[in-house]
Amino acid sequence: MRALRGYIILTVSILVFGCSGLEVGQDYDVNTDLSGLNSFAWKSEQQIKTGDVRVDNPLLDARIRAAVERTLSANGFRKDSGGTPDFAVSYVFQIRKKIGSERVRTSVGFGVGSSGSFGGVGVNTGGGVSEYDEGMLVIDITDPGSGSLLWRGTGTRRMPRRSNPEQLTADVDQTVDRILKQFPPQPK
Repeated sequence: MRALRGYIILTVSILVFGCSGLEVGQDYDVNTDLSGLNSFAWKSEQQIKTGDVRVDNPLLDARIRAAVERTLSANGFRKDSGGTPDFAVSYVFQIRKKIGSERVRTSVGFGVGSSGSFGGVGVNTGGGVSEYDEGMLVIDITDPGSGSLLWRGTGTRRMPRRSNPEQLTADVDQTVDRILKQFPPQPK
């Protein structure tokens, strides 16, 4: 029974996270060669406070930093703890209010009374409007000497209304992984 419950939770999680609506993008100067980058360090050990208690969360900061370090390391980059890194990493996380609407659907129904003398027509145009939170994570790769931006990756997704530490960690890991899959950009 316990195995069945675990299987059901795993299946639902895959469906939910698979349909999470995570969108990623990147920007960089196409004339800059990023192929020689090997080591990284954090631009700052302290995250800048935003004034939003949902964002200024040391637990969230630790999750994001751990995911970035883990993903960069898995992609062959090494963290430089005291020397001169090839690039510096920083991030910004924001939560914004968004308005969404359902697709407008039109339907028509006809009905005829039992004796054929009564009938009706119904028309539904549907389409509810709701407010939701969208999270946006921006990861910047900068030159540690000049501070100039070399690469920027972004990820946006709808935030769950309620969450738990496991769900937050999974969401952060997935978002960071998908953003950093784009780095370094592949030549076209």
